[in-house]
Amino acid sequence: MAKLSLEQPANNNEIPVIDLSNPNQTQLINQLYEACSTWGFFQLINHDISPKLLSSFQQAMSSFFALPYNTKVKLKRNANNARGYFDDELTKRKRDWKEALDVGIPGSRDWNILDDDGSNMCLDGYNQFPTEEECSNFRKTVVEYFNECSKLSNRLAKLMMIALNDGVDISEEEEKFSKRMEEQHTSYLRMNYYPPSYTTTTDNSTINNLHNNSFSNNKANNDTLGISPHRDAGFLTILLQDDDCHSLQVARFEDDDHIGDDEKWVTVHPIPGSLTINTGDMAMICSNGRFRAPLHRVLTDPTRKRYSAPYFYNPGYNELIQPFDCCCNGNIIEGDEKKDEGETNSMTTEKKFNPCLWGYFRALRFAGDLTDLGVEIQTSHFKVGSDSDHIEKQSQFMKVVNFVEPFNVEKYRHILEEKKE
Repeated sequence: MAKLSLEQPANNNEIPVIDLSNPNQTQLINQLYEACSTWGFFQLINHDISPKLLSSFQQAMSSFFALPYNTKVKLKRNANNARGYFDDELTKRKRDWKEALDVGIPGSRDWNILDDDGSNMCLDGYNQFPTEEECSNFRKTVVEYFNECSKLSNRLAKLMMIALNDGVDISEEEEKFSKRMEEQHTSYLRMNYYPPSYTTTTDNSTINNLHNNSFSNNKANNDTLGISPHRDAGFLTILLQDDDCHSLQVARFEDDDHIGDDEKWVTVHPIPGSLTINTGDMAMICSNGRFRAPLHRVLTDPTRKRYSAPYFYNPGYNELIQPFDCCCNGNIIEGDEKKDEGETNSMTTEKKFNPCLWGYFRALRFAGDLTDLGVEIQTSHFKVGSDSDHIEKQSQFMKVVNFVEPFNVEKYRHILEEKKE
């Protein structure tokens, strides 16, 4: 497989580009640290996922979304199953302009077992695929791509942990965490289709022709977004996106949830053959805030359709995510420089976050996708000193949850719903 050449952005208003095949490990680690602690986004080249598989997977995605609506809606996710097809997701309590299909690691961790077998049930539910007759080779291709993303995610996560350890090998604590992530991760792959936001009823290829006419008048409002501003909940995300429709935007070095000025948003221009990587909320907690979970959004395009596929690398449901010891001892990297042992940094010497149960955080995010519970859970709810009631809610949730059964919004609503004053 021919290597891609490293072409750093021409200006500092583009996300970094990182070459995973870089033989200079020190340089690679420094680049990862810099990208994760500033932008929280970077483009990855020479990632070892073959161009042939990327192409096959993109074709499989296109084939699925071209299926008749009645075929896709048979796979509709619901309050008892987070996996499947949907066209009605809420982000920041606003409806997205997209269709999507979610596929996750089976509860049995064995793709050869029937998807709806009891052993495959988990908090996220179970996978729903079209039949081979409906979409030839779809399941086989998706599973192959999923497994490659899993391997790449584990590799990247280890490199990120090395970066948190001044570029030396990871600690025993992180080694155990990495092992648990590899063996118990609850990752899922989302396939997105964003139709043009201004279409006519004669365009039979877009979401606007759904039988339920879910996108009324075949036209988005001026402020409609493909996805509203949000942060990814997991540890890291691997994103495959179209080369020719640039709709993904990241808020540069900005942690405000309410960005309204367009000039604060930077468009990501994907390099052909690359993957776009971003850090998530759980990496932010593990790093004690040194890595940034970036706010990002997706614009609509008036004339062009767009496909994308984020793979969300998530911990095990029963994993209590908390800052690594190496991020709380005052011995940190700042840029390419190492602080002396005697120096301290107020951002990292004290633990900034209380332990966060991934299964609870994930359940709240999924519940918020389906219904308005009054608030979308954020890492800020777990900050030390926060007056949030999520620590108490999490404790209640841990006492009653069963991670080997599909999550049910109504079953846990009395715990999860934001209390009204």
